[in-house]
Amino acid sequence: MSPIRCLLVASLLLTACGEETAPSDEPSPHQVSGDAFAFTLPGTPYGRIMGGRVSVLEAPEVETTTDDEGHFALELPATVAQATFVITADGFPEAQTKTFDITGDLERVTFQVPDDSLYTSLAGVLQLTTSPDHCQLVTTVTVVGKSIYDAGAHGEAGATVTIDPAPAEMDGPVYFNSAVIPDRTRTDTSDDGGVVIANVTPGTYTLSAHKDGVSFETITVACRAGVLVNASPPYGLQAL
Repeated sequence: MSPIRCLLVASLLLTACGEETAPSDEPSPHQVSGDAFAFTLPGTPYGRIMGGRVSVLEAPEVETTTDDEGHFALELPATVAQATFVITADGFPEAQTKTFDITGDLERVTFQVPDDSLYTSLAGVLQLTTSPDHCQLVTTVTVVGKSIYDAGAHGEAGATVTIDPAPAEMDGPVYFNSAVIPDRTRTDTSDDGGVVIANVTPGTYTLSAHKDGVSFETITVACRAGVLVNASPPYGLQAL
């Protein structure tokens, strides 16, 4: 090999050895996981929604499917600042969570959805016809530290719920009694903690809970026509 060729080879080798992979400036995606529960009445264990399609309202390209246990996991791009998780499944109404402000990973994101038959029955108890032009809002006012993953009642009794801004149209709030039935005679939450505001004009709203001596998280909900919004524990109106 000629001296010139040797110098060229040596130069290339030194250059290659000196190269380093530049660190990526792209932030890592957020990991989101949770479970899809089929809402049931007392005495019947929660079912799991299998094969449900879970997507993100603000990033529709992100989606996954619940497994045989109703569990799901997905990666949310770090560029997504807010996320509302949506589930569609055969035999269930389309439903979604509250709207999350994304600051990191999320665990135990829950869907709590009655099947079509129970959904119709609950509307009958409320003596209303659900409007396809409105949304149905549901949440749970929850005792500090409790969630849907805990056995037994987990509601903060004696609280009231308000919605802001006031929708042009709505029916409620109606509070669930201890038998987990919406009861128009109640003026505040029972130990179930559930509350429904029916046939709400589409829009973005803030839900707040109120009780002397107790502070609660507030939640933002994106009310869409024909959709059930259930901000279920541990991401409902949680006592602090």
